Amino acid sequence: MNFLRRKALAAPALVAALVGCHQASPSTPRPAGSATQALDRIVAAYESRSGDAPTLPDISIAKARADADSARALLARLDAVDPAGMAHEAVITREILRWEAQKTIQEVDVYWYTFPILPAISPLRSVPPVLAARPIATAADRLTYLTTLAGAGRVLEAMREKSAAQAGRGIVIPREQIDNVLPYLRSFAEPAARNPFRLDPKRLESVPVADRSAFATREARVIDSAIVPAARSLALYVDSELRPRAPEAVGLGQYPGGKDAYRIMVKRETTLDVTPEQVHEIGLRAVDAIEARMQQVRDSLGFKGTKEEFHQQLRRDPRFYVKTPAEVGERLMMYVARIEPRLDQYFARRPRSPYGVRRVDLALEPSMTYGYYNWPMGTDPKGYYNYNGSQLEERSLLMAGAIAYHELVPGHHFQINLARENQALPKFRRTTTHAGYTEGWGEYSSSVVAREMGMYRDAYEVYGRLVFDMFFAVRLVVDTGMNFYGWPRSKAVAYMKEHTLESDGQIDSETLRYSTRSPAQALAYRMGRETFVSLRAKTEQALGPRFDLRRFHDAVLMSGSLPLFVLERHVDWFIEQEKAR
Repeated sequence: MNFLRRKALAAPALVAALVGCHQASPSTPRPAGSATQALDRIVAAYESRSGDAPTLPDISIAKARADADSARALLARLDAVDPAGMAHEAVITREILRWEAQKTIQEVDVYWYTFPILPAISPLRSVPPVLAARPIATAADRLTYLTTLAGAGRVLEAMREKSAAQAGRGIVIPREQIDNVLPYLRSFAEPAARNPFRLDPKRLESVPVADRSAFATREARVIDSAIVPAARSLALYVDSELRPRAPEAVGLGQYPGGKDAYRIMVKRETTLDVTPEQVHEIGLRAVDAIEARMQQVRDSLGFKGTKEEFHQQLRRDPRFYVKTPAEVGERLMMYVARIEPRLDQYFARRPRSPYGVRRVDLALEPSMTYGYYNWPMGTDPKGYYNYNGSQLEERSLLMAGAIAYHELVPGHHFQINLARENQALPKFRRTTTHAGYTEGWGEYSSSVVAREMGMYRDAYEVYGRLVFDMFFAVRLVVDTGMNFYGWPRSKAVAYMKEHTLESDGQIDSETLRYSTRSPAQALAYRMGRETFVSLRAKTEQALGPRFDLRRFHDAVLMSGSLPLFVLERHVDWFIEQEKAR
């Protein structure tokens, strides 16, 4: 799984740009050639900075400051480009770049409030793709590979350096996270034969037979000499130095400057000009509304007991549980097969990339409630939803349909891959993502489109979708509660137990996620969904009988992921185009 910005930091400039673009008098045309060419040069320079080959992550504050300086220079160049008279997509490109530059500048403000030792956001997760991109066919290739592999040890050292600097500022991960962190870090302290960075034996087939043994030996030496000691040192530091200083409390608000950082994160993740206070109130109202709808469904089933008794009944119902991880994947794909025959009635085009499901990396399962989507990578043309296959006795599949439609079709797989396959977009726009848009689309797809398509076929499936609705609404309350209002995690846990159907283990991982791993990110789902719903309603009202749902979906998908304040203006443009058509 991977929410809303109404007027983010760049919104006023965007509004002015779009008004100038779409409402300029035809009697006074403004030549845009030079401005468009200037923007093209900026885009080319922006896309060439990283190049095609991925590199090892640099998580230092010096890198964050250097990137912020570069972003300020980029912002100045963009602001010198007059958008008046430029084509609509060029205006969008300019505003996305402005937003990305502003986010990069803000990275310095939130730098000390992210924890690289947490498994789900660890920079170590980006190392395997870097290694996979390094060929090993020639002697020179193999030397480069080994040098890159040794660099992973320096990433581990940088993780310790940042953790120590955070501790010096009074910022230490909560005590309850220590035990989640240590097994992950210690896995990289294993000898080469069992180390996560050990080369897949299948890749050795690209090495000449005569050189394989020597290369494997050199690779093992690099792991044992560069990676294992750094991982042991980091794990020891976390266990012996951070554990005694780790607070019982959770949430960013407990740290010096933490509330200010959280305010920034709320706007960044939602791409809306909203405050933690506003989000908290939106969540409380949404929870009340969903509770009322759930009561209606229970009444329709003739259930006479309490909500808690009904939920206990659901928790015991064997139809919502499976015995093996593979069966989880089968249940998810059953719902995908149900929706596939009707997709063309609601969408003008589908992505070419195939899709499927697979189990998530076992090392990540303890820190994840559900899973995540991966677009096609490397030689595998499939987009995958990576599902959590652990603790099946607690993992109800009541919401399996809602998850499948959010993650795959018509959710993340459609949205991400239609953009990636759209060669008319600048390269960076094909892969840039914004949580408010991506998660908002996933939830709109699952809660609105799938329901309209008749995918929730009985009261229990409807209730499962409402349970999913409640899950995302509750996030607005507990995320802001812990990070801004100082809720102890026990209060957040109690609130989730009262209003959701999540297991104790899932609530445990979710509350740790909101309060430590990725504060404010979970706000994107519900807030983003509401933006898509409101924009569709606005379009239907403006166009009346001329409204075409397939064309609306095409409009909001084919320009790629947009900050939601940009999406709002894009839909305004689409409405005017439809009126003139």
